[in-house]
Amino acid sequence: MSSYPSFEEGGMCYVACEETFEYYNNSRFYCYRGCDFGKGRVNVPKLRKEAESMCKRMTAEALETQVDLDKIKDLRVSPFMDPDSSENIYKACLSGIRRQRW
Repeated sequence: MSSYPSFEEGGMCYVACEETFEYYNNSRFYCYRGCDFGKGRVNVPKLRKEAESMCKRMTAEALETQVDLDKIKDLRVSPFMDPDSSENIYKACLSGIRRQRW
């Protein structure tokens, strides 16, 4: 589920992912990954780009990506958004980065 041995170590970012997506939605997993990638990287622009690149890499490994992820204009997520396309996985991962506070 996460990079941490317990859910509590993910902090408020994981809680924000829980509130963003429905409890049965698998997009929460990718949001957790975004939290993990963004930890310690959010406030530095160069490191934030690095976290976004990590989301792109994870998306490419999860699904065969035929879409240019840099050209996605609408990065909004909804509670019912399923991770059934590379765009949705990338959006869910970025939502985890956006929810990271530090």
